[in-house]
Amino acid sequence: MSVNHYENFPVGSIVLPRRLRKPIHAVYAFARTADDIADEGNAEAAERLRQLDELKAELDRIAQGGKPQTALMQRLYNEAIEPFQLPLQPFYDLLA
Repeated sequence: MSVNHYENFPVGSIVLPRRLRKPIHAVYAFARTADDIADEGNAEAAERLRQLDELKAELDRIAQGGKPQTALMQRLYNEAIEPFQLPLQPFYDLLA
């Protein structure tokens, strides 16, 4: 996640309780990545959908009890989903 591009969230997050910073940053990184895939850069629609499908496949892997393979999703799982028992549906909804 590029701090230069989206500076307000990392700067503003210092007001969060310390124990929630990493989990919230992990969720934000997922959301920011999905949003950037969907509408940033010059990728063709088919490529954007492929990349979003890869994120969905990682969520499916988690839903089936497996471990995510990408660093982004490992971070999301280890820092937010697993310790806080977050439901996966909001993450799927974001991708939809």
